[in-house]
Amino acid sequence: MNLYPLKIQFFLSYAALGSIAPLMALLLKEAKNFSPRQIALTLSISSIGMLFTPALMTYLADKSIDSRKILRFIFSITAGSLIAVYYLNDPLHVTISWTIYSIAFIPTLPLLDGYFFNHSEQLQKLGDKGLEYQKIRTWGSIGFIAPSGILFFTLSGEKNITNSLWCAVTFCFLSFLATYLMQAPASSEKTGVKKPTTEAFRVLLSPKLIPFCIGIFFSYTAANCYYPYLSVFFKESIGIQNNYITAITSIGVAIEIIYILNVKTLRRWLGFRGVMAIGLASMAIRLAILATFPTLKTALIIQLFHGLEILSMFVLPIMYLDQVSGTGFRNSIQGAFTILITVPSRLLGFIIAGEIARAYSPKEVIYAGSILSSIGMLIIFMFFKTNTKTENLD
Repeated sequence: MNLYPLKIQFFLSYAALGSIAPLMALLLKEAKNFSPRQIALTLSISSIGMLFTPALMTYLADKSIDSRKILRFIFSITAGSLIAVYYLNDPLHVTISWTIYSIAFIPTLPLLDGYFFNHSEQLQKLGDKGLEYQKIRTWGSIGFIAPSGILFFTLSGEKNITNSLWCAVTFCFLSFLATYLMQAPASSEKTGVKKPTTEAFRVLLSPKLIPFCIGIFFSYTAANCYYPYLSVFFKESIGIQNNYITAITSIGVAIEIIYILNVKTLRRWLGFRGVMAIGLASMAIRLAILATFPTLKTALIIQLFHGLEILSMFVLPIMYLDQVSGTGFRNSIQGAFTILITVPSRLLGFIIAGEIARAYSPKEVIYAGSILSSIGMLIIFMFFKTNTKTENLD
């Protein structure tokens, strides 16, 4: 299997996300004059529609609808909606366009993960060595960093923060073109799984996975609470300018690559649950330190531990989901996880952040993220049980 087209697609898709994700709340606040409550409502409303698209798109992929065609549709709608956000100013119209963007883009990463795991399984059936997810996922991290180099110049001085939208549109266009380089997806048509989405939910809601799902839900809620407001906190509490905000967050993502490439070693030393617990604990501690000591030095130092957070929330869980899924619903379990965990946590996290920011300040939002991640860590450490197969997953 030629991995370069898949690496390129991970790079470009995460670059589209990295163009605006670190600046979401600040973009709506500065460019559209949204209040904290309006920001919370816009981000929350956009999350509601996400309850449907991940299941639909991953279901179609498991039913052998070409993932490349689905991705082309996604990137087209995403680019169009972000262009609309750039030109619109009415709060209702901005919210509608942002919602369309969110609904369209959210299935992208589950689709890419499912595409990868299906191909890896196909190689193993042919007697070849399976692919290592972390080595592909690293290209996503590199892609997430890429826009910061562009935004450092396009957001410098008094330049409008909405320039980040054009950066995202450009990467969507390139992602669209890159789908033509990808090979046909591995088919799961002959597996006999008639209802892949139903089977995926059955696995996720099994007694064995309930503690994992609850713990990771609190952790995702923490991330969705603090991350959109981190840019506002950096600017208002520390005085960091827009173009430097993306540069600072990219430092953490760059260090994250080292963690991802060494995930097997960390898992061998600490075990699956150990890495999860330490990663979530580091998230809670670094957020508490940042809120207590809001300085540029602190903002830089805490980036050293960003990679542990990413491992525990966005790498190991994805690998674990593939381990507990079966042939025929590898795409769908990623989509079901998005519906069950990612989307509700976005909805709740955005609302919590908006209300706290309205009543207090972004500083208290960071503290809230620390508390929620602590709860998630305790649930996973105390109640989630793993087995030898899980500890040795690749």
